[in-house]
Amino acid sequence: MVEGSPVLSRLQELIAQESEYTDEFEVEKGMIKRFALAIGDTNPLYHDEEFAKVTAYGGMVAPPTFFFEWNHHRHWLPGLSSKQRQSIFADLQREPRLLRAGNEFEIIRPVRPGDIIKSKSRLTNVYEKEGKSGQLIFVVCQADYFNQRGEALATNKDVLVILL
Repeated sequence: MVEGSPVLSRLQELIAQESEYTDEFEVEKGMIKRFALAIGDTNPLYHDEEFAKVTAYGGMVAPPTFFFEWNHHRHWLPGLSSKQRQSIFADLQREPRLLRAGNEFEIIRPVRPGDIIKSKSRLTNVYEKEGKSGQLIFVVCQADYFNQRGEALATNKDVLVILL
């Protein structure tokens, strides 16, 4: 294993650097319905406004995983331009291969029609291990989601593996 590789060092410098993103779209009922259909969830809470009105939620809400598919691509190496990302991996002479190694979700309150989702993301840990195919770098990112009133909605801790 190549301890302390330049890629690892560059990534470690980014730990705790925070990036904030406010979505340009307001969540609307059609988005919620389409997302629920796409994931095969037929719960009427996500499809039927009349049914949802008489539930504890008082109206339609999005399926719990809606947060984590909403602009998830913005949370990998938060706040970096594509040029900055390329400089991290310049020594490789190629784009690295990435694998998702797991997620840990905490859902605090549901997304509702009319919400505008804001997220704050940051790297929380970077470490390396030797795998059967060579050096692996593990990147742990955390994204926190809020609505337009600043209410916490959810947290996602995402682990990605970079195959060098």
